[in-house]
Amino acid sequence: MKALLDQNRTLQEKALSGLIKASKTLGLDPTRYENALKTIRPDLFEKRKRSAKKPEKKISSSSASSIEKHPPSRKRVRLLSSKVEKGGLKLSFSGRVDKKWIRHFILERRGRVLYVYDFKNVRIPFSIKRFKGGSFKEIRIAQFDPKRVRVVIEVKKAYNPKLEFKDKTVYITLPYSKKRAEKATTSERKKRGKQSKKVDATIPKYLKRYTVVIDPGHGGKDAGAVGVKRRKEKDAVLAVAKRLKKVLQKRGFKVYMTRERDRFVSLKKRTHFANRKGADFFISIHANAAPNRASRYKSKGLETFFLSPARSERAKRVAALENSADLSDLNRYTKNTLLNVLNREKIIESNKLAIDLQKQILSSLKRKYRGVVDNGVREAPFWVLVGAQMPAVLIEIGYITHPTEGLRLFNPNYQNLLAEGIANGIESYIYHSGM
Repeated sequence: MKALLDQNRTLQEKALSGLIKASKTLGLDPTRYENALKTIRPDLFEKRKRSAKKPEKKISSSSASSIEKHPPSRKRVRLLSSKVEKGGLKLSFSGRVDKKWIRHFILERRGRVLYVYDFKNVRIPFSIKRFKGGSFKEIRIAQFDPKRVRVVIEVKKAYNPKLEFKDKTVYITLPYSKKRAEKATTSERKKRGKQSKKVDATIPKYLKRYTVVIDPGHGGKDAGAVGVKRRKEKDAVLAVAKRLKKVLQKRGFKVYMTRERDRFVSLKKRTHFANRKGADFFISIHANAAPNRASRYKSKGLETFFLSPARSERAKRVAALENSADLSDLNRYTKNTLLNVLNREKIIESNKLAIDLQKQILSSLKRKYRGVVDNGVREAPFWVLVGAQMPAVLIEIGYITHPTEGLRLFNPNYQNLLAEGIANGIESYIYHSGM
């Protein structure tokens, strides 16, 4: 994360410290924020650790197994390939993986069982990778922190996985599927006995899908910002939103859009719609604009906002631009009162979601495009986010007034990468928060 507020390291340090404290209070995993703080202020981080003098949190015997501490190693290996074959997950590395590098534990959540494997001293060339399967719900592989890769095998019913090590390969067995059972010989079926029959006969209940409401900004009489070649913000964000919908649906999400065509929707109705649909996430998509013609060349980059009274004049300006279509009837006192009362309990989670989205969007775009600017995660009083009963963010996908960026916003390839990045950010948030 480059910066949380105005590229100011002091404010960034305070924001990360607050997130660590809030995460611990809410029982959430603060590892991401501790790692970020350690990068910015390693001296402060070490001081905090010494003063705390608290023992490392241990996982109970019911939810953890095969946990061993390992000595630090200077050698780092890379995960070269991962694939599902012959009833297991095959992981191939650039070097040998020590058994002591692997920490294994089990989590049970909402009818799901998660087998989690942390590989220390390992790096991967991608942000997150996933597999879908018949005998398992999903396998996710991600860089949990700079020195640790996490593999999560999500299944509908508990089983007994085994790890096999051969040369530079680690093989993790997967649940025995019905399809494989049908191919098994009679003798093999007898060996498996009751266990095989139980697996074949059990059909788990349908698991809840996450619901996302995508909100393409502006529309109809409200064109939003007008940029290069007189192209309009409302058209660019709608195109990105439609591509995002397709990406999320392919990944199993249930998706709604506040508008599917060029029509005006009031700001208040957008989050009301998300609440009615019982959404797990509210993603509002907008494009930014330079404050004046003279700054159109230097004003560029992407940023993700979560709801809060703005701390900078720049954030206030951006919020005022996006709020202008629907707030003419509210005075300053009314606006501030509503901002301070509504959405309070979701600010922390919205901040976390914004961080994951910003990181994944940048990672996606930088694979193909140069000069992508990170304007960070910011807080601002966006009216469209007020009242949302779920983590809610507003993404400014770029400056429509910038000569290069403004054209990219209408490029199908660029729009696809934006959609992929946003989808990855949502899944990254789910992965880290344990939803």
